Amino acid sequence: PPRPTLDRSSAASDVYKRQWQYYPLAHVGVMAFQDYQVLGESSFIGLDNFINMFSSDIFWRSLLNTFYYVGLTIALGFFAPIILAILLQEVPRGSMFFRVVYYLPAVTSALVLMFLWKKLYDPTATGAINAWLIKLGLIEEPLGFLQEPQTAMLCIIIAAVWAAAGPGSIIYLAALKTVPDDLYDSADVDGASPLRKVMHITLPYLTPLILINFVGAFIGAFRATENIFVMTGGGPSYATHVLGLEVYYNAFLFLRFGYASAISWVLASLLIGFAVWQLRILKRVQFTTAK
Repeated sequence: PPRPTLDRSSAASDVYKRQWQYYPLAHVGVMAFQDYQVLGESSFIGLDNFINMFSSDIFWRSLLNTFYYVGLTIALGFFAPIILAILLQEVPRGSMFFRVVYYLPAVTSALVLMFLWKKLYDPTATGAINAWLIKLGLIEEPLGFLQEPQTAMLCIIIAAVWAAAGPGSIIYLAALKTVPDDLYDSADVDGASPLRKVMHITLPYLTPLILINFVGAFIGAFRATENIFVMTGGGPSYATHVLGLEVYYNAFLFLRFGYASAISWVLASLLIGFAVWQLRILKRVQFTTAK
């Protein structure tokens, strides 16, 4: 038989890929301790970037807003795809039509969806949502939505939850195929209610996928920048200013790359710690495949 040979070009390509993956990460670690200049000589300033960061009121405001955004996103949006998938599974007719409709946001540009919601949130009386509310007699004056510090963050999260619930439900719907029908039949014989069947049969089988999606949802919420940038830019009055925007503005608007790198490392430290904790939980989970 022919002797196995090593594809040197493939091995070299893997090495180069790893270098391009980890070099920027290492370089950002160095930049965090520098007064980094794109043109000119960068100087080492020690912990000054971190000291300035921890003494900045905007940093602490953005950190608090980030935790608020993550908590509210998980509370409102994490279980929505699960509930929607369970409901879709019970649709007797036209299930394929509903799956296609709910999956449409996944094939639409996220920026287009955010601009659409921004148009719906128009604070004038001609805005879609304000016009509906006025027509129904629920309000007399148009609401500010994104222009009000008290409601801006909630409006952004509602748009994000709407965009993610449909595509996420399709994934859970596929996972529901792993649940044996015999268990539901036995539960029906025992007289179990629909809620008890969901709690004691459906959710235990979905646990591995729920844990994996929770890690992704948590990390994605912490890194949320684009939707907030498009809809409010961090305003009004820093009400929606999160860590991702703080990094973006300092790096690419104020050209404070060293300071932005220090913030990035704080954000990465939070995410790495959470990811390690979740991976330790996933090691004890048993995965199965659908027939």
